[in-house]
Amino acid sequence: MANSQNSNDLENNVNNIEKSSLIKAIVVSIFDTEGPTPKYYYPEDLDENSRLLIAMKTISLLMGEATYQDGNAIEGVNYFGILPFPDIKLNGLTYFFLIYDPEARGQAKAATITILVDEENISFFYENIKYLRVIIDKSASQIQTAKDSNEMKNILNSLRMQLINFIKDLKHPFSQTRQIKILFAGLDRSGKSSFVLGIKKKYSEIIKVLPTKGVSREISELFGAQLIRWELGGQKSYRDQYLKESEVYLYNVDLLFFLIDVQDLKRREEGLKYFKKLIESLENIDDYPPIVLCLHKTDPDIKNDKQIRENIEFLIMRIQEFTQNYYIKIFETSIFDHWSLVSAFSYGISRLSPNREIFRKQLEWFANKTDSEFILLLNEKAIILSNFSRDDVSGKVFEISAPHFQTLYKTFKEFKILKKDFLVSSGISQTKKILFKKLNVEKYNLYLLLFISSEDYIKKIDENLKEFISRIEVLIDTYI
Repeated sequence: MANSQNSNDLENNVNNIEKSSLIKAIVVSIFDTEGPTPKYYYPEDLDENSRLLIAMKTISLLMGEATYQDGNAIEGVNYFGILPFPDIKLNGLTYFFLIYDPEARGQAKAATITILVDEENISFFYENIKYLRVIIDKSASQIQTAKDSNEMKNILNSLRMQLINFIKDLKHPFSQTRQIKILFAGLDRSGKSSFVLGIKKKYSEIIKVLPTKGVSREISELFGAQLIRWELGGQKSYRDQYLKESEVYLYNVDLLFFLIDVQDLKRREEGLKYFKKLIESLENIDDYPPIVLCLHKTDPDIKNDKQIRENIEFLIMRIQEFTQNYYIKIFETSIFDHWSLVSAFSYGISRLSPNREIFRKQLEWFANKTDSEFILLLNEKAIILSNFSRDDVSGKVFEISAPHFQTLYKTFKEFKILKKDFLVSSGISQTKKILFKKLNVEKYNLYLLLFISSEDYIKKIDENLKEFISRIEVLIDTYI
């Protein structure tokens, strides 16, 4: 018996040592007079080349072209990213923030905190992103007010110990593939199945749709991650079951789509009541996923009808009463407006990306290099991955136009009309052009839509495209 106990104790100790060694390095980097510099790091024997690589890559990618010389505010300039470091066979979760310094340009210095794990353990970041963001953000706040190097070292050591204590209770090894649970919910006949089919452009199947019985599951892939879609049947008996067994159906939801039929005024209160109960159930299990609310069946021919507009305003007002604790975005959607479906779905997916701000920074960089007023990046399925716009109105117009340009490009390509790998539109003005271009980034086909105001746009794109692709190809596998 004693031998068995000793064996168990030994096994537990080995497991704890293995888990605690999950964190290979922690690096605090600061952009000072010498450029991106690794100021504080763990372990102390981390080699200099690795430290410099981490500092250079994290600050340059997350900072972009800015040096923050335009003001002294440091609040609000912060975001996360998951970056690969293939040269040292590590992946890093990086937090970008600013440190107040009256001697620096703009009275602030750019800084990053990077936690690194082996390449095969990247799922550790995705599976625990909520907790990691909290403790890293707290450490960054402490660094912003640290008085000397000793205090900085204590902050770094405290962060390391928090990570070690957290990892002790985790299941290990971690999944090699990130699994994302996306929930589609709403009353029966609210349009959940037709929404999903509409995104895929499977319009012929929409007329055959029958009410979903229980739960329908489907797995798809996006940049190496598994998107597991759960569609919850909306009949009352099923709804009662989901709410009663919320630990099963609502557990670990990464993204929630909730659909309300704006044309069904008779069931308006029923839909609101169900949505509110779902929210309460999520709160009871301490889960706060981003929510995309689709005011569905806002069809183009009736969207401006007075009764429809009044109903939409009423729904928005009521929903805001019980969703204060959630990040929620509201869309008006219809299967007769493909863009509305793509826009809502793309936004939801983008909320899951830890790298969405980094992608926007890279698009901003390319926009500056090519004199572009707007740039949009989308994938083969017309999911919008990121965009950058200098003007909200033109940005919205070109977002709506993107799927049409992609369809036009593919049509021209199919019939061998295109001589080059891009489309250029004219007629807007003498100097402004719209360009739609295909990119091959690693194994993926991506597309760029640009609104360019430069007369020599082709030359500027050619000069900077290779650098732009190199910037995003190191990020694409960690997009989601």
